[in-house]
Amino acid sequence: MYPQYVDNVIRTPVKHTAGRVHSKDYIHIVTATDAEFFPGIPTLINSIRTSTKLLSHIKFHIVVCGDEGNMTSLREYLQCYGIDKRDENIDIISFEAQRDLDNDTRQIWSDMFSSKRLKSECNYVRAYSYRIFPDVDKIIYLDVDVAVQKPIEDLWNVAVKSRAPLLAVPNNKTYEVGFEADIVTKLFRERYGRQFKKTSFVFNAGVLVIDLDFFRKYEMYKEVEYWMNKFSETLPIKLWRLDCQSLFQVMYHGIWQHLPDKWNGRGLGNKGRSFTVEYIEEAGILHWSASQKPWRNEGKYIELWNSFRPPQCSNHGICQNNTKAIGHGYWQCICDKHYVGNHCQRLLNDGKN
Repeated sequence: MYPQYVDNVIRTPVKHTAGRVHSKDYIHIVTATDAEFFPGIPTLINSIRTSTKLLSHIKFHIVVCGDEGNMTSLREYLQCYGIDKRDENIDIISFEAQRDLDNDTRQIWSDMFSSKRLKSECNYVRAYSYRIFPDVDKIIYLDVDVAVQKPIEDLWNVAVKSRAPLLAVPNNKTYEVGFEADIVTKLFRERYGRQFKKTSFVFNAGVLVIDLDFFRKYEMYKEVEYWMNKFSETLPIKLWRLDCQSLFQVMYHGIWQHLPDKWNGRGLGNKGRSFTVEYIEEAGILHWSASQKPWRNEGKYIELWNSFRPPQCSNHGICQNNTKAIGHGYWQCICDKHYVGNHCQRLLNDGKN
């Protein structure tokens, strides 16, 4: 269990293990996707690449959920957008709950989801990043529905100076909304011997800085297991109704650090909200949180999202999905007349065919 006294946690830096790929070497970006959310990946990658001044120091880790065929499918999909599947700074990893988690754990995870649109095993990735990336000490976790318009190294510079185990942008909700706050308060005090402040703000988990060495040193996976078990034991009363991110809201209560609001310009996928030009321009990260996603042509901010998206098939074709493919050939560019290449990048008669 992590230390009972918050001050001790924050003031005592975690010593990084020799041989690790340290923060000073790479900025580690982690995201997770299943096939439904593939369209967010090219935009996420391109937005970071076009806004950074340290491209060679950025490592993308894309966790692909579902069966391993999805890994090949994603590589082919990225190829449609001119993103080389052989790029050494793009690491594509498979995560399959049926393979990587036991039956009881999967069932509890499933029980925690109250929203069908969020019921994806990709949502488990935050809790298991410590073992998915055993040689990485600290990560920036980004939901797949974000675009980065300020240099990501600016956020990283904040992260590496902080001793907090988790950094995030506060939400405008407290633990009094979406939690059985009285029960959680009692369990929290029994577990950690300190006060649970139910009137404090929760955070949005779409942009997180997670210290994985802290997670390992203080065996935070045991806290994941503890709270999952408590959730299961109290059913049919649900300890929380904010799906899987609620685990982190409770585990890191009182020890996470606030990031400036600009690092999670959230709500762009909420059909009932509008934002000022100043809000959009000042955001370091734009987040299409809520149900409307721009790649489905939903919501008010489709053109904004499209401005970060790399050209599909070099703007000379369409990326077509073959639903009957097995093993390979899931995605390919169907080029306009007179264009050829994996992503329609060459004229038919340019002498290079």
